[in-house]
Amino acid sequence: MDEITQSAASRQLAELKDRTGLSIRAIAREMGYQNASSIQRYFSQDYSKPALPSDFVAKLLPVLVGRGERPVTREEVLALAPDSLTDLEAAGVPQRAATPLEIKGQVAAGLWMEAGLFETDATREATLAGDLRYPEKCQYLLQINGESLNRIARNGDFILCLDYLEAGIEIKSGDLVVVERSRDGGHTVERTAKRIVRRNDEIELRPESDDPRFQEPVIFNEHDEEATEVRIIAKILTVIRQID
Repeated sequence: MDEITQSAASRQLAELKDRTGLSIRAIAREMGYQNASSIQRYFSQDYSKPALPSDFVAKLLPVLVGRGERPVTREEVLALAPDSLTDLEAAGVPQRAATPLEIKGQVAAGLWMEAGLFETDATREATLAGDLRYPEKCQYLLQINGESLNRIARNGDFILCLDYLEAGIEIKSGDLVVVERSRDGGHTVERTAKRIVRRNDEIELRPESDDPRFQEPVIFNEHDEEATEVRIIAKILTVIRQID
């Protein structure tokens, strides 16, 4: 009996899974399946077909793309499919309808405000589709005020934020995050956006701004009492720019 050899497409799928840190079960659920068994065969060493089904790859796109320390690209996922799968066909996968996302105020680095003032715009909404990889209820918008993130987002831009605790994901070194730092017993709060870098127990929150006022990183130890004054509240998923 001839020995069955796992195809290159199946091996590459397993490699992409490992890069994202997702389990097969988690991938299946985000694709809309109830059980890992629905897609297990594509990861199996017994899968010998040269490509994965087009409909499977199309559903896989929003689940894997952008994830991982070395983010998975759209091209890497499309390469798993037959040559007949085009970007246009992949774009034809049923998409989540745009629903109102809450605008929860601003990000204004270096500006201390009463905690409640950050939420004065909480009743505003923008009709945008959130990130398909995560539950809509965990996503919201913040508006950039000033130069706190000017290497990535301009004054007036919106950032799509994910409540990572509610979404059940981990913040990884290199992620862009929204941070709140409190003083005066929590009565005044500074909200800013920074890039997180982890070094053993130490966390460094690095600025992504060219403004000389905002070049000092925030460094703290997760086990220090001072760490309770610094809180990561969201992961930044994308920047949304309005056209003038």
